[in-house]
Amino acid sequence: MTDADLPARSRERVADWLAEVRERYDCFERVEKRWELAPEAYERDRDRIAAGENGGAGIWVTNDGGEVLLVRNEGDEGWGDPGGKREAGESFETAARREVREETAVEATITGVREVHVLELADESDPDRPALASLIVIFDGRCTGGDPRPREGEIRAVEWFASPPERVLYPEVADRPYPASE
Repeated sequence: MTDADLPARSRERVADWLAEVRERYDCFERVEKRWELAPEAYERDRDRIAAGENGGAGIWVTNDGGEVLLVRNEGDEGWGDPGGKREAGESFETAARREVREETAVEATITGVREVHVLELADESDPDRPALASLIVIFDGRCTGGDPRPREGEIRAVEWFASPPERVLYPEVADRPYPASE
């Protein structure tokens, strides 16, 4: 695949992945986002996409009390759901479970799809550079074991929340349901 083909191929991959998610799961919210990336970040994502490592996944993990497991990354003030990048050949489900385990030491089972984020990745310094497409799948899930603890060097804190925290990484974290508060 040439660099010139990469934007179109990334959009095709995202469309294929969306179709696969629709086949396996009943319903979910689709969120469209445009990320303006620094040139170095755009290059990293371009290289990942070219290597077949496009996309990411996480899990909206709840415990028996209806609390939601959230993480605060090193260097961030806001809280978010645990998750991260998908490795080449890895399913979104496998990536989500692995990322939750690595970031929080918690095992989770997937019960559905909460939402998919369809991303347009743009180089903030070059508006003529073609945007790339990526996909993040946020699953619903239940905690099946483990004591939450942060991954050293990456995650600053891991906590269970009965209601949204004051500071979140992105609006959906505050807008999603927190069963313990219902």
